Amino acid sequence: MDTRGRPAPAETVTNNAPASHMRAFLRTYKYPLLVAALAVAVRWVYLLELASHPGFTVPMVDEKWHWEWAREIIHTSFFGQGTWFRAPLYPYVLAFLAFVTGESVFWAKFLQLLITGGTAFFLVGLGERLFSRPVGLLAGVVYAVYGTALYYESMFLISVVFLFFLVWGIYRLVAFRASERWRSWLLTGAVFGLAAISRPNVLLVIPLFLLWVFYVSPRRQRFLTRLRRPIILLAGLLIVILPVTVRNLLVTGDFILISSQGGVNLYLGNNPLANGLSMQMGEVELTEGLTWDRFAPAAHEAAERLAGRRLSESESSDFWTRRSLQFIKDNPAAFAGLVWRKTVYLVSGFENSDNSDIYYERGKSFLYSLLLWDGPIDFPFGLLLPLTLAGLYLRRRETDRLAPLYLFLIGYIPTIVLFLVTARHRLPLVPFMIILAAAGLVKAVELTRRRRLKELAVAGVIFLVPLVLCNRLWYDEGGRNEFQVHFNEGIKYEHLGDYAAAEREYLAADRSFGGSAALLTNLGRVQHQLGKLDEADRAYRRALGLDPTFYRALNNLGLLVGERGNLDSSLVLFVAARQHYDSMLARTNELGLIYMNIGKGLEQFGRPDVAVAYFDSAVHAAPQSPEVSYQAAAFFARQERYELSDSLFLRGQALTEPSAADFFNWGLSFMERRRFADGIYMLDKALRRDSTLYQAHYLIAVAYREGGMPPDSVNAHLNAALRSNPNYEPALRFREQIGR
Repeated sequence: MDTRGRPAPAETVTNNAPASHMRAFLRTYKYPLLVAALAVAVRWVYLLELASHPGFTVPMVDEKWHWEWAREIIHTSFFGQGTWFRAPLYPYVLAFLAFVTGESVFWAKFLQLLITGGTAFFLVGLGERLFSRPVGLLAGVVYAVYGTALYYESMFLISVVFLFFLVWGIYRLVAFRASERWRSWLLTGAVFGLAAISRPNVLLVIPLFLLWVFYVSPRRQRFLTRLRRPIILLAGLLIVILPVTVRNLLVTGDFILISSQGGVNLYLGNNPLANGLSMQMGEVELTEGLTWDRFAPAAHEAAERLAGRRLSESESSDFWTRRSLQFIKDNPAAFAGLVWRKTVYLVSGFENSDNSDIYYERGKSFLYSLLLWDGPIDFPFGLLLPLTLAGLYLRRRETDRLAPLYLFLIGYIPTIVLFLVTARHRLPLVPFMIILAAAGLVKAVELTRRRRLKELAVAGVIFLVPLVLCNRLWYDEGGRNEFQVHFNEGIKYEHLGDYAAAEREYLAADRSFGGSAALLTNLGRVQHQLGKLDEADRAYRRALGLDPTFYRALNNLGLLVGERGNLDSSLVLFVAARQHYDSMLARTNELGLIYMNIGKGLEQFGRPDVAVAYFDSAVHAAPQSPEVSYQAAAFFARQERYELSDSLFLRGQALTEPSAADFFNWGLSFMERRRFADGIYMLDKALRRDSTLYQAHYLIAVAYREGGMPPDSVNAHLNAALRSNPNYEPALRFREQIGR
């Protein structure tokens, strides 16, 4: 109403309401938003520093797995094929980010930072709800600059979305503990469901949360009424999870709740070779550079081999679970020692990383070098853990309000210790440890003002003892991370085509550790690319000296000796590579490449009739390999099987942009069929990528002549061919033929 009691104009209410709501929102959430902005800004600076280094755009190991899965969702199959080996939510989130950024690694990582800002936002809210605004703000700021979180949240890893939904879910538990609104509990369950389809081991904590929700319900209510909230929360959880279960059932006919990796993951953490840190098992050959797309079928096929029958994915998971339990039952002392070792890793200030070196990245970022270091205090975890324990003591009388944090820590820590204990596996504990540490610091300030010196002294002892113990290196793993760093950097440089830098990194890896057939094979491959044929030959033979059955070294050495003119030895090596090919890799493109090389060798021996079968096998073994598709297309064109050849060229084109050689081969096949227009089109594309391709100029000149084009057009391409290669005999004969 206006000052005279009349209703205000409708447009005044309409226009001001959104602004009013926005101002109210900003007033309420000003500090959490500022902390979220700080978290995003810190990670943005770190990302910019990383982007200036070669190899930034080349995802490795788990990052590569997630990025390729995301691209498969975009281009190949939205719902995927087969049972999901790993939880699917993060790859779908990443697929969305990749789609909106045009599959830019940098911009996908930038958008991902907004999710990490959300984690900081809810962490501030959680700290404020549990304790006070100072505690929430301190916790949020610490998390924003926490070095380990900075490292992993700037990568294509599950931690990004899992931490967001985990912190949000526990925030909602605390914020709505007294709520009777069924929608609040349904949404809370859905948030935990999203966390579960990011990392399923959180499901082991959910029963504890359900009991707590029942416990905090008003005691005056009837038993069935008190069950209402936990049932609704469980319903929200199932609403999110069941579509994943149904999808697995419809696609494979196999009942798998979320993913099938649980059993083999348990075995990786509990077997005679397990060390608590890295993937170790005797049943599957775990070579350097092994990714999940190779390991998953390898583990499944190993289970089938040991079981002596075909297994579904769920049966395979159950097999590895039973094998883990059998190991524990038969080796209680070894298991106890392994649990102790993993517990030490869990509380150690040193950040153990499984397939990289978290400390190596400090050399790529000044900011990161300030936020993480090792020794004498392994900052930040080596300081965080003692502060958390001191905070638990100082806040010991506040059990009721801290129950959700206690329950999470009690329920989640065993899921880490039972599997593998690395920096990223324990990272989900960090946000809640930060809250407890911040609460302890605020309480310590309060006690100082009140001169409660005795209590402060006890807290000081509780702080100092673990400070000393957790910053000691109890187990030395022998520095394999240095090897892994150089190995991964070599792969990145090789991918970028910088073979000299790749060679330098592979040589550094060899000096740091050595004894790796996979490394020496990679070294030989880049030396081959650099024209260092003798060095490449020695590297391949060193690899075979370590592992005579290593099919990659056999295959690559076959290419090398064939290039040197020894076709007999080349074919023998290719056949040996096939014979020793490990079935665990049957779903990769490598078998197709081996078949293709055997086929090329047979064709060179003058046996194209036999080579046909190998090229056909290559096509079926490697349907996603553009190299196999293009090479096979060219072969079948030479065999005048043009329909098959065209389809393979098209398949290769759908997988990746053809090279100049690929376009040339396709154009040549059209020319042989006297389809001159199509041939000229493809040859022109080849020349756009390589203007010195004299054979293409020659063929276009011939096509122009056959098509009755003006002599000037014919001569232009003929002269271009001879400028690139004055001794090219077909062009010289053609010039004589046309009288020039």
